[in-house]
Amino acid sequence: MQGLITLAEQQPQNQGAGLISQLLMFALIIVVFYLLFIRPQQKRRQQELEMQKSLQPGMEVLTGAGIYGTIVEVHDDDVELEISPGTRVRMVKAAVARIVSS
Repeated sequence: MQGLITLAEQQPQNQGAGLISQLLMFALIIVVFYLLFIRPQQKRRQQELEMQKSLQPGMEVLTGAGIYGTIVEVHDDDVELEISPGTRVRMVKAAVARIVSS
């Protein structure tokens, strides 16, 4: 009889330990997800914003659509690119993928 009582007393303690380990595992998954996915994406977005702020006339850029052009004018939210002599295109700054040369 005493063996049954001690077994019954130990069971709730094991369930509590199981709950704690599940919560720790869940927290670990959240931390790993943050470090592998969210943080690098935030850094990449910050770099894109800095690049867009640094755009100046005369820079050669590549757009997200794969068009090379030279910046002619820079406005608040958009830039005007010259993609061939006499051909100008107006695009939002977010469309500029990278700076090819300055």
